[in-house]
Amino acid sequence: LYAGGRFGIAGGAPASHIARWDGAAWSALGAGTVAQVRTLEVYDDGGGNDLYAGGSFTEAGGVTVNGIALWDGAEWSALDGPSWPGVLGRVEALAIYDDGTGPALYVGGGFVLAGNITVNSIAKWDGSEWFALSGSSGTGAYPRVYALTAYDDGTGPALYVGGDFSTAGGVTVSSIAKWNGSEWSALAGSSGTGVNSAVDALIAFDDGTGPALYVGGWFTTAGGVSANRIAKWVRDCLIFFDSFETGDTGGWSVTQP
Repeated sequence: LYAGGRFGIAGGAPASHIARWDGAAWSALGAGTVAQVRTLEVYDDGGGNDLYAGGSFTEAGGVTVNGIALWDGAEWSALDGPSWPGVLGRVEALAIYDDGTGPALYVGGGFVLAGNITVNSIAKWDGSEWFALSGSSGTGAYPRVYALTAYDDGTGPALYVGGDFSTAGGVTVSSIAKWNGSEWSALAGSSGTGVNSAVDALIAFDDGTGPALYVGGWFTTAGGVSANRIAKWVRDCLIFFDSFETGDTGGWSVTQP
């Protein structure tokens, strides 16, 4: 078990912001990072599983990394770009998604550049290069991405992106958006688009009625529906909303007791 955060000691032993628990004892990951670790993900770029850490640090294990770093079990290394490693800013979220070209690591946070490429708060890392998520109308979801998850709504896997932004790829989305590998789109319900404040958490879950995307954050409405900081997104609303008619393709449902 790997734990990241804002700490200097784990189990009484020095551990700079990240540590490993083997079931019996804590141990450090080399010299760790120089500032907070905010997110962790395991990704195989073809050479085996490695641990990726994202956060507000600029160095890991004495190596300049800028917001994101790779731990291979023995040492830290940077995600190098054409001009500098990592991102210019803070990393908040990591997720694995396959856009049809193979699984890749997606990185979200508060940054404009990744490896000196303009990406606007979200980027793709394939193990050797950085890529922007650019559609026909624009690039990325600026200014901040806080949450990422892959989810299949029945039309194929897509990457869902939550945060504090009003547009994604130039499309009006309101704090949450869908990336299908080539274009951005909004999550629009019968009464509105997206949610009315920041999204902090996303996860796919099947409550017995079929898979759905659960969204948490600071909002009070989702798709125009009253939703107190948590809501469920479903593609086929015939199951959930009696008022929806055939042909509707998506909508929001409030999660409540």
